Amino acid sequence: MDFCCGTSMIGRLAPLHTEAGALITDVPFLFCHTCGQTVVAPDVLLDVTMFTHYCETDGVKSASLYDVVDKERIQGILYAYPEPVTDYTDFYVDAEQLDHMLDLWNFASSLDDQQWKSEIKEVLLALHKVRSRQRLPQSQH
Repeated sequence: MDFCCGTSMIGRLAPLHTEAGALITDVPFLFCHTCGQTVVAPDVLLDVTMFTHYCETDGVKSASLYDVVDKERIQGILYAYPEPVTDYTDFYVDAEQLDHMLDLWNFASSLDDQQWKSEIKEVLLALHKVRSRQRLPQSQH
């Protein structure tokens, strides 16, 4: 899953706590700035799943994903999903994201799906609020 809310997700390293209490550090996650959804990067999902199982069955309480995945591979994931350049808010909305949501609105309209249109409208209103907060000050020329 590379996209969420119509825009690219960003990569971040974060710890993962398993159900059995093991802590796995240096796990690359994909994060959506708009809604906050977080998922393990698909490129290492199998590795994380297997390593988590190993840690839980062998009683390992703390380990780093770097123990089983090359640092270059993890850095490649972070490079593929870079942080946006922004210093005015933690959340951002770009034109591509709005275009995607409007495309969904048009598709829902063509299906005459009122419930879906209502859900899309809520998302568009939320995106509008975020977008209006991120407006940069106008330069003085």
